[in-house]
Amino acid sequence: MAEGDYFKQALGDFIRNFAYGDEIKKLVKRGYDTDRIVREMAYPLSPATIDKMVQKAKAELESEAAADTEDSSSDSGSSWEKG
Repeated sequence: MAEGDYFKQALGDFIRNFAYGDEIKKLVKRGYDTDRIVREMAYPLSPATIDKMVQKAKAELESEAAADTEDSSSDSGSSWEKG
């Protein structure tokens, strides 16, 4: 891939993520899947692009949930509670 093509693709990905990434993540959090988003939302994105964003959102949400679980388990023995 030529350098100019790489830049155009990267810029396009950035713009799509900026414009639609948070909204798609909110929909995934509410239980929407790729098919439902494609069917019900009027995003000017291909189904493949939406699916890629849905998979990314699911991975981020799983990672956040795992981090929250770790944080809550380490908070149980806080020093201020012992004081």
